[in-house]
Amino acid sequence: MADIWVKVLQPAESYELLTLDELKIILNIAATDTSEDEQLKLWIAHYSDVVATMCNRVFARETVEETWRGDTMPLDCPRLFLTHYPVADDDIEAVESPRGSLIDVSAWEVENRSGKMRIDGAWAEPVTVTYTGGYLLPNEAPPALKQATGLLIQGARAEMRQAAVSGIKSISHRESRVQFMDPNSALKGQGGAIEAAAETVNSLLYKYMRFYV
Repeated sequence: MADIWVKVLQPAESYELLTLDELKIILNIAATDTSEDEQLKLWIAHYSDVVATMCNRVFARETVEETWRGDTMPLDCPRLFLTHYPVADDDIEAVESPRGSLIDVSAWEVENRSGKMRIDGAWAEPVTVTYTGGYLLPNEAPPALKQATGLLIQGARAEMRQAAVSGIKSISHRESRVQFMDPNSALKGQGGAIEAAAETVNSLLYKYMRFYV
C-alpha cells in the first residue's frame, strides 16, 4: 500500500453537497418557509461531511500537494491514484520525482474522471504531484451525492419529528378521548428512518467511494 501525504495549498470555499433550495425541494418545503432554515443548514453541513467520510474522500475542489511513497524503491507500479478527482490535465501544475526534479508532461497522463495517473519510464520515490481537483460545490456535486445527502437529512428530520411526539398516545377531556397512532411504529422493525434509507444511500455512494491500494 502506498504511503500518501496530502498538503492542502488552497482549501475549498464550500464542502456542502446540497444548497438550501435543493434540500427544500427534496423535503417538499416551500421556498418562502424559513422556519427550519437554520436546522436545515446545520444538517447540510453535517451530512455532507458524513457522505464524504463514508466515501473516504474529499469531494470539494481544492489545490493540493500529494507526496507518494511506495513499499520499495524504485516504485514498480507506473500508476498513482490521486485523492482529489475529477481532475483535468490543465489542473496538474507539476509532477516531480524526486521533489525538485520535474517529470516532463509528455511522460505522464491522467484519467480525468477517476484521477488515475500513469507515469512512463523509470521513476523513484517520493513522487510529488501538485494539482487542483474535485467538484465546485455545491453546484457541481453529482446528482447521486445530492440524493444520498438529501435522504440522510430526510431521515434525520423524520426521526426528530417522531421523537417530539413519541410520548403522546392519547388526550382525554372529560368524557372525550382522542387516541393517536404511534408514528414510530412503522419504522420500529427498520431501526429508524435513517437506517431504513441506508441500503439506498450505500447504493448511490458505492461508485464514488475511494478504496486505497
